[in-house]
Amino acid sequence: MSYAVTAYGLPHAMGFLKTKAGDSPAKPVTIFDLMDWASLRGLSGVDIPLPAELSAEEVRAALESRNLKLVVECMALLSQSKEENLSAIRKAHAAGARVVRFCLSGVLEGKRKALPGGWLAHREALAIRMREILPFAEELGVSLAFENHQDADTSDFLYLYEKSEKSLAFGVCLDAGNPLAVGEDPVETAKTLAPLIRHVHLKDYTVHFAPEGYRLVRCVAGAGVVDFPEILKIVRSNGFADLLPGIEIAAQATRTIPVLDASWWAELPPRDARTLLGPLGILWKQGIAENIPYASAWERGEDSKAVIAEEWDVLEKSVGYFQKQK
Repeated sequence: MSYAVTAYGLPHAMGFLKTKAGDSPAKPVTIFDLMDWASLRGLSGVDIPLPAELSAEEVRAALESRNLKLVVECMALLSQSKEENLSAIRKAHAAGARVVRFCLSGVLEGKRKALPGGWLAHREALAIRMREILPFAEELGVSLAFENHQDADTSDFLYLYEKSEKSLAFGVCLDAGNPLAVGEDPVETAKTLAPLIRHVHLKDYTVHFAPEGYRLVRCVAGAGVVDFPEILKIVRSNGFADLLPGIEIAAQATRTIPVLDASWWAELPPRDARTLLGPLGILWKQGIAENIPYASAWERGEDSKAVIAEEWDVLEKSVGYFQKQK
């Protein structure tokens, strides 16, 4: 399988995230730098947000000169107007993207109870917006891949697909590690959503015991708990010809998933307790003790140079892991 490199796997190096001291990189990595890096390592594409200062034609020419494909990363669907969503899709298509990824919210760690108005009202607003923009995407031949960004669970995607009137442009961006953030099993999530998957973020986590439940910590792909061989087998057979998984490293900040806090479940739908066997089984079999240090260079407050070096090292090793997969 071909792979892309995902810009958000280098949050500090790309200039998206400052150090703990508030410093930005002296020379942020540009999308052209990332394209060169991907090309040199034999990758097939890049998974990037489109800079406002660059035209679609400039991005397309740069990709074509390096023989690379493109997946475009867009913001949370409701953080922009309908017109801004349509403009983003139009620009992505003009730049050569066949898949455009959107988030559904800014919620992390499954903490949906903090969302103003509640999750169900937010989900209805998402359904309305999707019906407004999916026909345009369908006309262009573009798939919109909505990500499980530590907010939506499997039932939400099935619901939104139905509400979209089963639009041909409706898709899911499966973040392989994020089902754990809503108490779901990554492989079972991939199986259930397989027909809808249009993009994949190949992201791994180590899992650590915590008083509230468990913590998810960024790591090199293959060093954590995500069963990539099984997930890749599932998505390879879903029939979507433009599937180009993005190799992504998890966010610098450790995520704490408070599954033992009853209030955390308030905005999640009632669920058969057996669905927790997957994530809790992973925790019990592969969980790391609470007192074992896990902080990254960024979390330890190290300087920009050290953070950048660690980000590149983790990404390089992750790419090596996937290039060895058959």
